Amino acid sequence: MVTQLGLFTSIPTLNVLRDLKVAMAQAADATGLSREALCDRINQLADRYGVRLVKGTGPNLTMATLEKWLNPEDKERVIPTKALSVFCAAVDSVEPMQVLVAPLGWRVIDDRQAKLLTLAELDRDVKRKQAEMKRLKAEL
Repeated sequence: MVTQLGLFTSIPTLNVLRDLKVAMAQAADATGLSREALCDRINQLADRYGVRLVKGTGPNLTMATLEKWLNPEDKERVIPTKALSVFCAAVDSVEPMQVLVAPLGWRVIDDRQAKLLTLAELDRDVKRKQAEMKRLKAEL
Protein backbone atom coordinates (compact mmCIF):
# COMPACT_ATOMS: atom_id res chain seq x y z
CA MET A 1 0.00 0.00 0.00
CA VAL A 2 1.35 3.42 -0.96
CA THR A 3 0.93 6.22 1.57
CA GLN A 4 0.23 9.63 0.13
CA LEU A 5 2.19 12.47 1.68
CA GLY A 6 0.26 15.36 3.15
CA LEU A 7 0.22 18.75 1.50
CA PHE A 8 2.64 20.21 4.05
CA THR A 9 4.85 17.16 4.50
CA SER A 10 8.43 18.08 3.77
CA ILE A 11 10.45 15.56 1.85
CA PRO A 12 14.09 15.47 2.89
CA THR A 13 16.45 15.94 0.01
CA LEU A 14 19.86 14.49 -0.51
CA ASN A 15 20.78 17.57 -2.53
CA VAL A 16 22.30 19.52 0.35
CA LEU A 17 24.56 21.88 -1.58
CA ARG A 18 22.59 25.08 -0.98
CA ASP A 19 21.96 24.20 2.68
CA LEU A 20 25.66 23.40 3.14
CA LYS A 21 26.69 26.77 1.73
CA VAL A 22 24.11 28.58 3.87
CA ALA A 23 25.35 26.77 7.00
CA MET A 24 28.94 27.57 6.11
CA ALA A 25 28.13 31.27 5.56
CA GLN A 26 26.23 31.42 8.86
CA ALA A 27 29.09 29.72 10.71
CA ALA A 28 31.56 32.13 9.11
CA ASP A 29 29.46 35.12 10.14
CA ALA A 30 29.06 33.78 13.68
CA THR A 31 32.83 33.87 14.22
CA GLY A 32 32.82 37.65 14.21
CA LEU A 33 35.92 37.55 12.01
CA SER A 34 36.25 39.38 8.75
CA ARG A 35 36.33 37.13 5.71
CA GLU A 36 40.01 38.00 5.30
CA ALA A 37 40.81 36.97 8.87
CA LEU A 38 38.78 33.78 8.43
CA CYS A 39 40.64 32.99 5.22
CA ASP A 40 43.94 33.47 7.06
CA ARG A 41 42.79 31.18 9.89
CA ILE A 42 41.74 28.49 7.42
CA ASN A 43 45.09 28.72 5.65
CA GLN A 44 46.99 28.52 8.96
CA LEU A 45 45.09 25.38 10.00
CA ALA A 46 45.57 23.82 6.58
CA ASP A 47 49.31 24.52 6.73
CA ARG A 48 49.58 23.13 10.26
CA TYR A 49 47.81 19.88 9.34
CA GLY A 50 49.13 19.48 5.82
CA VAL A 51 45.81 19.86 4.02
CA ARG A 52 45.97 21.24 0.50
CA LEU A 53 42.77 23.21 0.17
CA VAL A 54 42.74 24.09 -3.51
CA LYS A 55 43.79 22.69 -6.86
CA GLY A 56 46.12 24.51 -9.17
CA THR A 57 49.34 26.34 -8.57
CA GLY A 58 48.29 28.47 -5.61
CA PRO A 59 49.31 26.98 -2.28
CA ASN A 60 46.63 28.73 -0.21
CA LEU A 61 42.94 29.43 -0.18
CA THR A 62 42.14 32.81 -1.70
CA MET A 63 39.41 35.21 -0.68
CA ALA A 64 37.75 34.70 -4.06
CA THR A 65 37.55 30.93 -3.57
CA LEU A 66 36.28 31.29 0.02
CA GLU A 67 33.54 33.63 -1.16
CA LYS A 68 32.52 31.11 -3.83
CA TRP A 69 32.40 28.33 -1.22
CA LEU A 70 30.09 30.48 0.92
CA ASN A 71 27.80 31.69 -1.86
CA PRO A 72 24.56 29.63 -1.88
CA GLU A 73 23.85 30.73 -5.46
CA ASP A 74 27.15 29.38 -6.80
CA LYS A 75 26.45 25.75 -7.61
CA GLU A 76 29.71 25.18 -9.45
CA ARG A 77 32.27 25.79 -6.73
CA VAL A 78 31.95 23.59 -3.68
CA ILE A 79 34.28 23.13 -0.75
CA PRO A 80 36.30 19.93 -1.22
CA THR A 81 35.70 17.18 1.32
CA LYS A 82 39.29 17.42 2.55
CA ALA A 83 38.78 21.13 3.31
CA LEU A 84 35.48 20.83 5.17
CA SER A 85 37.02 19.70 8.47
CA VAL A 86 39.56 22.54 8.25
CA PHE A 87 36.74 25.01 7.64
CA CYS A 88 34.69 23.63 10.56
CA ALA A 89 37.72 23.87 12.85
CA ALA A 90 38.35 27.46 11.73
CA VAL A 91 34.77 28.53 12.47
CA ASP A 92 34.45 26.24 15.52
CA SER A 93 31.18 24.72 14.31
CA VAL A 94 29.99 21.32 13.14
CA GLU A 95 26.80 22.73 11.62
CA PRO A 96 28.05 22.42 8.03
CA MET A 97 28.73 18.72 8.64
CA GLN A 98 25.35 18.38 10.34
CA VAL A 99 23.70 19.60 7.14
CA LEU A 100 25.39 16.79 5.22
CA VAL A 101 24.13 13.99 7.47
CA ALA A 102 20.69 15.34 8.44
CA PRO A 103 18.84 13.95 5.39
CA LEU A 104 20.00 10.48 6.43
CA GLY A 105 18.46 10.93 9.87
CA TRP A 106 21.85 11.19 11.55
CA ARG A 107 23.39 13.77 13.87
CA VAL A 108 26.89 15.00 14.45
CA ILE A 109 27.62 15.06 18.18
CA ASP A 110 30.50 16.38 20.22
CA ASP A 111 32.51 14.53 22.89
CA ARG A 112 30.22 15.70 25.69
CA GLN A 113 27.10 14.51 23.87
CA ALA A 114 28.80 11.18 23.09
CA LYS A 115 29.58 10.72 26.79
CA LEU A 116 25.98 11.52 27.70
CA LEU A 117 24.79 8.96 25.17
CA THR A 118 27.17 6.33 26.56
CA LEU A 119 26.03 7.15 30.09
CA ALA A 120 22.37 6.79 29.09
CA GLU A 121 23.08 3.43 27.44
CA LEU A 122 24.96 2.21 30.51
CA ASP A 123 22.14 3.39 32.76
CA ARG A 124 19.64 1.48 30.63
CA ASP A 125 21.82 -1.65 30.83
CA VAL A 126 22.12 -1.33 34.62
CA LYS A 127 18.33 -1.01 34.98
CA ARG A 128 17.84 -4.06 32.76
CA LYS A 129 20.33 -6.08 34.84
CA GLN A 130 18.70 -4.92 38.09
CA ALA A 131 15.28 -6.02 36.81
CA GLU A 132 16.76 -9.40 35.83
CA MET A 133 18.36 -9.75 39.29
CA LYS A 134 15.04 -8.91 40.95
CA ARG A 135 13.23 -11.51 38.84
CA LEU A 136 15.84 -14.18 39.66
CA LYS A 137 15.72 -13.38 43.39
CA ALA A 138 11.94 -13.76 43.32
CA GLU A 139 12.32 -17.22 41.77
CA LEU A 140 14.69 -18.40 44.51
